[in-house]
Amino acid sequence: MARQLNEELSSLSNIYLLVYDIDIIGNTFKEIKSEALADDELSEDENRSASSILEDFIRNKVNDVSLNDMINFVNINTLNERLHDSETVALEYRNKANKWRRARFIETQRQKNGNVTHVLWLIEDIDKEKTERDTLINLSERAFAASDAKSSFLSNMSHEIRTPINAILGMNEMILRECEDTEILAYSESIKTAGNTLLGLVNDILDFSKIEAGKIEIIPVNYDLSSLINDLVNMIQIKADDKGLALALDFDKNLPKLLHGDEIRIKQVITNILTNSVKYTEKGSITFSIGFKRIEDEPDSVILLVSVKDTGIGIKPEDMKKLFMEFERIEEERNRNVEGTGLGMAITKNLLYLMETNLNVESVYGFGTKFSFELKQKVVKWEPLGNYEESYKSSLSANKKYKEKFIAPAAQLLVVDDNPMNLMVFKSLLKQTKVKIDMANSGDEAILLTQDKKYDIIFLDHRMPGMDGIETLHEIRRELKNPNLHTIAICLTANAISGAREQYMAEGFDNYLTKPIDSGKLEEMLMTYLPKKKIEMSKGKYSDDKSTAKVEIPAILAPLNGKDWIDLTVGIKNSGSVDAYMPLLKIFYESMYEKAGEIEKFYSEGDIKNYTIKVHALKSSAKIIGAIEFADKAQKLEDAGKNGDIDYIHEHHSEFMNAYRTFHEPLAQIFEGNDEDKPEADADLMAAVYEEIKSAAEEMDSDRLDAIFEEISEYRIPAAEEKLWKQIKSAADRFDYEAIQSILKK
Repeated sequence: MARQLNEELSSLSNIYLLVYDIDIIGNTFKEIKSEALADDELSEDENRSASSILEDFIRNKVNDVSLNDMINFVNINTLNERLHDSETVALEYRNKANKWRRARFIETQRQKNGNVTHVLWLIEDIDKEKTERDTLINLSERAFAASDAKSSFLSNMSHEIRTPINAILGMNEMILRECEDTEILAYSESIKTAGNTLLGLVNDILDFSKIEAGKIEIIPVNYDLSSLINDLVNMIQIKADDKGLALALDFDKNLPKLLHGDEIRIKQVITNILTNSVKYTEKGSITFSIGFKRIEDEPDSVILLVSVKDTGIGIKPEDMKKLFMEFERIEEERNRNVEGTGLGMAITKNLLYLMETNLNVESVYGFGTKFSFELKQKVVKWEPLGNYEESYKSSLSANKKYKEKFIAPAAQLLVVDDNPMNLMVFKSLLKQTKVKIDMANSGDEAILLTQDKKYDIIFLDHRMPGMDGIETLHEIRRELKNPNLHTIAICLTANAISGAREQYMAEGFDNYLTKPIDSGKLEEMLMTYLPKKKIEMSKGKYSDDKSTAKVEIPAILAPLNGKDWIDLTVGIKNSGSVDAYMPLLKIFYESMYEKAGEIEKFYSEGDIKNYTIKVHALKSSAKIIGAIEFADKAQKLEDAGKNGDIDYIHEHHSEFMNAYRTFHEPLAQIFEGNDEDKPEADADLMAAVYEEIKSAAEEMDSDRLDAIFEEISEYRIPAAEEKLWKQIKSAADRFDYEAIQSILKK
């Protein structure tokens, strides 16, 4: 048998130090191979059993660290059980010389009943293998630790940088909403652009982390191409001017203006390309072009053709691969003064891949580079872009007056943040929704408030000194008698790193909202979580009971009073206020000829699909201004278009359009040459207002202060009072009630 086994194991002669054949039934062993190494050699004694020799071997040759495990391993009485479903069992151990070995039993004979009768006992030298393996494991563990440290750093950096950006962009949003001075608005738009660019730099780092984790998402929305282009041009124009580069713009005027896609990622991709071109161009020009082509079998979609061409240094063929490598820069010695981390183009490539396209690069070294890509987008509205600057200004004018999606005066919110500016931004963003908001600047204060009052939603900042948002939520949940034990909880966080959502949900939050807070997302979240009975939608829902709330119709709207085609009360309620209603009514008036022309064009061409789309848009506009009966007629035409009822459209189209045109004359009486100023508040009114403000400040009643400021907004503040008024308003915006009282005492 020994000879036969030796032949079978000849190929293993360089692997094992020792090979013995063990007869389990007879409890004997026979040497097959031995390197005669003192550290591992078994002592042969024909008068002793195999089990006793193995036990002696273990006790004499095995390090104490591995001793107990090895004693159990060499127990022959349990071998059959361990080899029941396997042909081999093995265990790694250290010997007395502190060298790593692997012991192994291999089945060689088994009876028909499944019992093993003979095994091989083998000892293998794995010291080098084990050392190398441990080194790899150590490196792997260190890599994981480094990755965790990086994630922690990114999370902290995200919080520390995004928090002040949140305050900057939030307060700037208030300027854009409330200021009427065109010069200040221009400054404010520049702040917005620069702030969003800064935010983009932070997001580049965070996006790289998300890409590494495979958690970056493409989220399509409706967007205005003129606004996107304007943001890109404003951003790159400054950079190009700083380097003395000419910026050439080539945008197809027939580009559809309203598209559906991931506006943020598209802007990020193009920004990276434009920035890269400026960085590597010392003289000459940057040409930014956007065109499009239609898709024959998809009439509702187009392919955007985007390209950026520069007269920069170009790229050597051998350096082309470096362009998309993380933290790499082309010709680093030559371009050592170029700023950046080297992540931009790597992120761009990955984002375009996620949007199912690729970045094409054509370059001639020393003469420049052209970057281009084609991107499929759905068309929301076929209105052409035209001159993008004029188009953007028109869009800005139309959206200048913020319009809340709903009002919820019965809703109760608690917002907790240690930064008073963040609290002010949050409250300002929701001011026109009329929700009632309590504010706390610490977890302890929040807990006290929740013990006495039931809220509909609690917003908790994650990072706060002392008790953070997570700890605060846990404490509220532990108080079984707390009326907010099951209240919806939303985490406010600047932590935009991948995995944040899972973390907050696991901690008990119902959702989370990232900073800087997007007012649209905030309102959508409230509509999701507030009790439906407390929400009154501003658009799309109209009350038949017009007497429920009295609306005062201003004199400027006299030409429309009593007209049967428009209900001014409904229109003003839909808009939230007269101030919000007037710009909407003006847009409706100024766009009448354009909309009528589009509808007539599609009707004459028999393009029922686009005709239906235009009628639908007009229906929505009519509902907003209070032209309910006309909107109902538009709804019937829209339904006919969707159902292919061409006869109904032919029968009612002319009547519908004639009715539409009759709106123009009364609207013209309102908007043509009418620019009345607000009445000036007299001394008695100002004295009464100051007294009311002082009383509200003493009671720390921010809602009452808001109501006072809302009422006085109908008047023009006298020039002599403007400085004092601005000081009071500034203190109120900071919720600094002591400052208000101090100012008024003077």
